[in-house]
Amino acid sequence: MAAVLKKRALAEYCQTIVEDAPRPAKRLQLVRRGRTVDQSEFTAATLNSDDPEKLLPALADLHNAIPLTNEIQNQVINELMRIIQSDSQPAIVISKTLAVLAAIVTTHTHAQSVFEDVMSIGQRSKSHKVLAQVIHTSCSLAQCDPCDPKMQDQVIHLALSLVTSTKFIVLVRSLEAIGSLCPLEVGSVQASITHTLLTHTTHQDNRVRTAAFNSLLLIQDKGVPIPTEAYDSACVALSDDYQSVREAALLIIKVVADTDPERLLPIAASDDHMRLVDHAFSQLCSVVHDISVRVRTQAAALLGTLNSVSEKFLQQTWDKKLISNMRRKRSAHERARAMVSSGEWSTGKRWADDAPKEQVAAESVSIISTGSCGAFVHGLEDEFLEVRNATLDSICALALNNAQFANHSLDFLVDMFNDEIEEVRLKAIQVLQQVAGLVTLRADQLEEILHALRDSSLDIRECLHTFLATTILSTISSVKLCVNALLENLRRYPQDRRSIHRCLRRVGMNHPTLVQALVAELLVIHPYFDGVEPSVQDPEYICKLILVLNAAVKCTTILPLLEQHTLRHYAYLRDTMPQLVPVLKLGEEWQPSRVLVSTNTLQFLKESVARVGRLDRSSTQLRMTVYQTVYSDLIKLADIDPSLSAAAHFAASYTECLLLFGKILSTRNWLTPSLLSMQQTGALKANVDRLLRTTFRLRHAFTNLSPVEEASIRSLRVRTLALQLVYVVHGSTGSALGLCDNFLEHTEALHRYLTDEGLSADSFLEGVFDELSQLEEPRPGAVARILQPLLLTHTIPPVTPVLHPVQVHMCSAEIIEPQSDSETIHKLSAGLVVGVPLDAEITHIPDPSTLRVRVCYPDHCTQLVVPPRSHLRQVGEGTYRLLTTVLLSAQVSWSEACHVKEGENLVGKMVIILFELLGCTDETNQFT
Repeated sequence: MAAVLKKRALAEYCQTIVEDAPRPAKRLQLVRRGRTVDQSEFTAATLNSDDPEKLLPALADLHNAIPLTNEIQNQVINELMRIIQSDSQPAIVISKTLAVLAAIVTTHTHAQSVFEDVMSIGQRSKSHKVLAQVIHTSCSLAQCDPCDPKMQDQVIHLALSLVTSTKFIVLVRSLEAIGSLCPLEVGSVQASITHTLLTHTTHQDNRVRTAAFNSLLLIQDKGVPIPTEAYDSACVALSDDYQSVREAALLIIKVVADTDPERLLPIAASDDHMRLVDHAFSQLCSVVHDISVRVRTQAAALLGTLNSVSEKFLQQTWDKKLISNMRRKRSAHERARAMVSSGEWSTGKRWADDAPKEQVAAESVSIISTGSCGAFVHGLEDEFLEVRNATLDSICALALNNAQFANHSLDFLVDMFNDEIEEVRLKAIQVLQQVAGLVTLRADQLEEILHALRDSSLDIRECLHTFLATTILSTISSVKLCVNALLENLRRYPQDRRSIHRCLRRVGMNHPTLVQALVAELLVIHPYFDGVEPSVQDPEYICKLILVLNAAVKCTTILPLLEQHTLRHYAYLRDTMPQLVPVLKLGEEWQPSRVLVSTNTLQFLKESVARVGRLDRSSTQLRMTVYQTVYSDLIKLADIDPSLSAAAHFAASYTECLLLFGKILSTRNWLTPSLLSMQQTGALKANVDRLLRTTFRLRHAFTNLSPVEEASIRSLRVRTLALQLVYVVHGSTGSALGLCDNFLEHTEALHRYLTDEGLSADSFLEGVFDELSQLEEPRPGAVARILQPLLLTHTIPPVTPVLHPVQVHMCSAEIIEPQSDSETIHKLSAGLVVGVPLDAEITHIPDPSTLRVRVCYPDHCTQLVVPPRSHLRQVGEGTYRLLTTVLLSAQVSWSEACHVKEGENLVGKMVIILFELLGCTDETNQFT
């Protein structure tokens, strides 16, 4: 036993472990973009080589450098002609050279010189790639001069001689060439071309078939009638295995249906005939079930372009039969329609309402779609949103021309409100909005539609508000349901207030008699007891008043139902919301005073401007008094007449500049600020800064001005910059080089503008132009010495009378959210960001890309934020709505609470929406 143990102890135990080879490191392939070649970098000398390995990169660079300058173009064409005439170059070089030549030659002069050489290559070359490129290049050269049929006839003859080729690329280029160059004159050439194209629609190669159909479309666009057999070939091609062929065939069917819609076609296995447009519509409907998404989308889009389809074919597109165990079932739409038409109350005992009823024979059931049956139903139920959107567009186009079709489509459009994709839901609401004038909503349909008001998307809610504002409701309960849903929307989304106000205004105007029956319930009016007077600050009460008051315009019997406090609230809302509350025929005590006042605002504007122009020889004190009076009057005029607001603000700003110039120049010792008191120095500096801001606003905030008015603004701006330069040079020790360069730049721009427009300069500008032209080196001190006497001796010309006051526009921004009286508190921590929703409306902005949002912090830091372009939506001509989120951040802790102040400003050519944070709390900052 001991021997055994010893043997075991001395035994050598071993184990073999096979290690796998280490996995190689994953290699990344870095894609390097090709270097773009500029026109100025390319030279014709790079083509002076016979090596194909050098020529191909040079030809690629040449293709990227197109278009070429006139100096290089002739040299490049000569080098290219040398390359294609060489017999030693491979086919790939010749083919690439011909392609570049077709892109360079665009004039008839160059085309004639190279056309014969290109055609000669086609006669001696054996490469099918070169032949295909020869046809393409010669076709491009022949199209440089449409008036020269000689070159076109040669290309057509060459292309027709090569249609027997077995290479697809040659066939495709040949068919494209004869389709592009087909003559308009009826003759043997035209007949040969149409016959050749029609023959190749059944070619064995799908690329050739596609090219044949596309060429038929080309000759149709040129005005050449395509043969009637092309329609039959296109119908057969709808079952082709390749989607490119089916797409081209769809276009052929649509074009033929538009060209000859009333042609009668025989029906198979029958003696009857049908119109070609109806047959084409059925063919397009059958393709809605295609396996390819692109084909289905194109077919669904083309359905809406056929406007003269018979009524029975349109109604078949909504045919959808449900079968259970060979028994027909009623769909949900049919059950809802029957319930509404019967007028019955639900007893709760109507179980198995959708139970199968009638027996259906198995031989009469087809699971394959035939013709137009159920085409739009399948299109709306497609799994791809592209198909659903195209179907909705076609439904809209057809419904606008057929009221009966619009009523049939109503149930299905309402069902699309439940789509899972926001874009489709929005499209469905937009379609329903366009056909709202042709349909009348049922109560069950309206209830389904109003569910969309709970959607989180602002676009969907506002689009639905627009739809409800244009639709016609049939019953009192429908109006009540609509109003309650809008009030619930207001409670859920208070930011929809403006859109809901506009919607209720239109609802009241469209349904005055129905609203009359709801007045007592909406305004809580009891026939015997007095109720509590509602608050005009209640947003729901304001909505109800807007509805009732707009209905009272067309239904005057509503007015005796209103209580005394309601009439007082009407007068208040008429003053605060004149665009939403109409003028009612009430007694004088309830009418707003401004309704009875007749004004002649245009005449007052002209007289105010003329009054300023008659002050040339008046004293300084009198001028200051008149300027101040006219400025105040024009500001009030802008509030009185909105149509003249821009012109009044323009004249008021110009008058303000005259007033500020007078104050600055009449200040004693304004050139030596050291002699002034601290208060006088501060007032002088404030006037200069205010003058700069006002002239800057004049320069950039007003559009649609005449050249004379534009020149007067620029002249005033140059005079202001001159005043600033003189003030800084005499009263500051800092450098004025930047101010001097800015003044000289504006002066040169004004001189060019006056020269281009043929306008004369005033005495101040003439003196500036003369003195600066004699100045050898325009240093700030020398320029200031020139400007100082000119500013003191030459008076400012008065404001130019606005030629077309109504056409003048002023760029402005109105901040809707956040409101100044909002109680919402936003909290932020130092170093983190918080988003503040911003809703603003910008009007008459010339370039939306220049829009910026400026954020000013209490530590005098300023940030300019570029809002995303998608957040800016155009709501009218020159009017945009900005819906974005402004990110605010505090890098340090602030010790005081603050609030947000909103406003507008203009900086440069950028419209600025201004947020000013006046302070924040300690570590967890908050602001309202």
